[in-house]
Amino acid sequence: MFSLFKTKDTVSISPSIVIFSVFFLLSLYFLYYVRSVLILLFLGFIIMVALNPAVTFLERRLRLPRAVSSFLVYIIMISSLVTVVGVIVPPLTNQLYQLLKTIEMPFLQQELNNFSFTVGEIGNLISRVGDSVGLVIAIISSTFSSIFTFFTLLVISFYLMLDRRELHKKSMWFTRDEKQVAVVKDFLDSVEYQLGGWVRGQVILMLAIGVVTFIGLTLLGVPYALPLAILAGVLEIIPNLGPTLAAMPAVFIAYLYLGPVMAGVTVIFYIIIQQFENNLIVPKIMKDNVDVNPLVAIVTILTGLKIAGVTGAILAIPAYIVIRTLYGMWYRRTLPTSV
Repeated sequence: MFSLFKTKDTVSISPSIVIFSVFFLLSLYFLYYVRSVLILLFLGFIIMVALNPAVTFLERRLRLPRAVSSFLVYIIMISSLVTVVGVIVPPLTNQLYQLLKTIEMPFLQQELNNFSFTVGEIGNLISRVGDSVGLVIAIISSTFSSIFTFFTLLVISFYLMLDRRELHKKSMWFTRDEKQVAVVKDFLDSVEYQLGGWVRGQVILMLAIGVVTFIGLTLLGVPYALPLAILAGVLEIIPNLGPTLAAMPAVFIAYLYLGPVMAGVTVIFYIIIQQFENNLIVPKIMKDNVDVNPLVAIVTILTGLKIAGVTGAILAIPAYIVIRTLYGMWYRRTLPTSV
């Protein structure tokens, strides 16, 4: 006979599971709370892996202490940045001002023609001046905060550089297993090779495209060549799609100032640049570095932009490379046991 009644199974939850779950959730909350510190640490790690080959080169060839080699590399990097900013910012500011002035002029004239000195307009003007003072204070505060963050980032990356060879031993805070410590060392070496190579390759590629674009637009007589060249260099981080996006404002400005013929010449110029990039620059620069699939790069950047805005877009591909490296190591370690 079949029983009409079912026995109820009792589910017991171990106290250790509850404690672990609570600790895990609190850890996630803590990581989210200090996310700005983690972002700084990750940026410092990116700078470290990008500059480490230069430091190692000076250390081995000139037989300098690692601290001295790191200091020299950072001095060269900071001096180069200051020189580039000093050379580019004044003409860039002037050209951007002229461009914005040209774009805003019709609206500005309309506002001036419609403006009347009534009590309401005077009140609005005072309110705008007050808002402007607050905006200036906010800009000054933000500038000092940015400078402090920049130097903090340099200090973090500098100390990571000094401790690079012993960095994997920090995992001994969590485990004493020598095999696991060795895995951490292999992971850091692999990340340094892939992420550092990608960063160096992208920087060289962006500089090359920016310089070539500036020279070409200047020879063609297209106005605002400097901001357009900087835009072309920055958008190189987006494979395939970046050059197309960079060409649009240049063609528009060429059409607006020089006519349809020069706009067509500008289109041809950007097509030549893209072919030059795909067939010569990219193979030469990226041949010794780990590249990222263009479709994956675009999707990753859009995902990072959606999650964390501009910061997420900037860190999207480096984070993807780290995750890809981690998965690759895990897959290689588990593959033999699964066959």
